[in-house]
Amino acid sequence: MRPTATRPAPAPETRRSLVAHALGAEITWFRAPESDSPGATLANPNRQGVPLVFAVEWRQPGWLRVRLPIRPNGMSGWLRATDVSLSETPYDLLVDRSEHRLTVSRDGRVLVRLPVGIGTGGTPTPAGDFYLTELLRPANPRGPWGPYAFGLSGFSDVITQFNGDDGIIGLHGTNRPDLIGTDASLGCIRLRNEDIERLAGMLPLGTPISITG
Repeated sequence: MRPTATRPAPAPETRRSLVAHALGAEITWFRAPESDSPGATLANPNRQGVPLVFAVEWRQPGWLRVRLPIRPNGMSGWLRATDVSLSETPYDLLVDRSEHRLTVSRDGRVLVRLPVGIGTGGTPTPAGDFYLTELLRPANPRGPWGPYAFGLSGFSDVITQFNGDDGIIGLHGTNRPDLIGTDASLGCIRLRNEDIERLAGMLPLGTPISITG
């Protein structure tokens, strides 16, 4: 009897997202490709001194459609391909508000699930598709933001000014680990300090993050 032939197992499918990095001291986004009327111009680096990055949604010759780190949440625009350089991120993040859980995946495979705290009923964490725009180190690593704080491209729906900025939603550590797993923040997503330290050494800027639940 001849042995039955076996096929090699298929290689695992990779899921990687494109990230656009602004090249000049400012970058202009457009409402449509080949448009003569720009949407707006953004300074590079941003107000925190971090170089501008964008999560790429679509690519076509000469143009990129990207998520924009501006109000209102969910805004997209087009960038000239010559105004950016490109990289990839293998990671994606999913926050389930109802479960108070952050899922970190690499190439579509779950790496870890972490408990989080989210916004209260009066200052909710907004739902939507965002990306990581910046990574900051607070002056006091034992303070309310912990040792690291990622900024997201999303904004609070109810807070327009906070700590000198425009109500940006953050993913950061905390000095109140007892409140992880509850609705306790002004809209940011809180992690245990050991968890945000791990993510700070792992996740590149431009990594997509979806907030649901």
